[in-house]
Amino acid sequence: MSADLRTQRRHNALGFCTKELCSALFVSGRSRAAAEADLETICTRFAGGALAPAEIEFTVDGASVTGRLPDGASRRAVADGIRGARLLERGSGEGPAPHRELDPRPWPVGDSVSGKPGYEAMRAAVREHLRVTGARGVAVAHRGELVVEEFAPGFGPRTPARGWSTAKTLTALIVDFLAGEGELDPAAPVPVDGLPDITWLDLLRLRSGLAVRRFEDGSPEMLSDADDYFAMYVRPVSVERMVARARVEAAPGKLFCYKSIDHLTVALALRAVLGDDVHGQLTRTVLPALGLRHSVLETDADGIPLLCGGWYTTPGDLARIGALVTDAMRSAPPVTEVAGPAAMRHPYGTSLWLTTDGHLGPGLPDVCYALGSLGQAVFVVPGSELVIARTALEARPRHPGLLRAVLGALAGTP
Repeated sequence: MSADLRTQRRHNALGFCTKELCSALFVSGRSRAAAEADLETICTRFAGGALAPAEIEFTVDGASVTGRLPDGASRRAVADGIRGARLLERGSGEGPAPHRELDPRPWPVGDSVSGKPGYEAMRAAVREHLRVTGARGVAVAHRGELVVEEFAPGFGPRTPARGWSTAKTLTALIVDFLAGEGELDPAAPVPVDGLPDITWLDLLRLRSGLAVRRFEDGSPEMLSDADDYFAMYVRPVSVERMVARARVEAAPGKLFCYKSIDHLTVALALRAVLGDDVHGQLTRTVLPALGLRHSVLETDADGIPLLCGGWYTTPGDLARIGALVTDAMRSAPPVTEVAGPAAMRHPYGTSLWLTTDGHLGPGLPDVCYALGSLGQAVFVVPGSELVIARTALEARPRHPGLLRAVLGALAGTP
């Protein structure tokens, strides 16, 4: 690896860590010691150990965090109220994200867990999963009721964690909601200047034909300046400029390729539907309509929400997402080509992974799921009327184990 490439990765990892620490402190409300302890896993997973968090000198001032390296490089992130936290080159934020009180009404309208008997074995299985893995919280809904909600120490029902790419499934639900309100037609081209006739569904199904630079996990270029996939997480960016720079490599609808530019394009297109304050409209109107009480959407430098993976959420809200998954999301027309990272070439519906190829392992029922880096997941098991949601910090997530444990416990439930 060249010295220049190593420096790029170190400086981008510095931005990554600074932003994640700011969000952990002022969105999740965690202690500084606990938040800083997480950075080792983040650096190892995304920067391949190019930077050790112990090398960073962090300064917390008000609702901002500045990270500095011995070579003089520095990055600054600010807490921006309902917009979470973001990296800035200049300017100031608005303070910590507000936390809502728990609603005593039963889930999904409120936050209360059902006291229905018969789920003791499931609760025990979830507690054991939390004990032996990097899971932070697990929520299980069965037949429309939240029957299990358990947390690791330091976490609770009002502690949002980064949901990563589970935001892609949220994006599909946002579009579905707005379509139901008559605000857009999912089969129509998105209102973004300069694009071919790419529809909302092309984007939500990751079949836009748009291409950006993304590297395989573990490659020397991952988290370099050439890596477009992680750009919005490591430095101040403009979604509008990223979309404008994307090239067209295939006709819409023909090529499946897992990437973030498609859902970022949806976020940009929503500005034409909801107005310039697209983030405010989503936060004040759409998220409450979906029942998401404890989630925070983060944005780029211009206020466009990072719907590819920039949000903080709770297991209870993730379970609400699973409960909203429709049959239409679980199917999609066939594609003629598949590209992108080798590990992300499984069947995909409308912003939802499918298990028709059996990639989760043998003996499991039909499952669809939302997935995010470092262990975030929402599993929907239609045949059992079951939703399992998980937040975590785990370099190698153990999702099938949780799925099998919950299903095994369910077998003994009345």
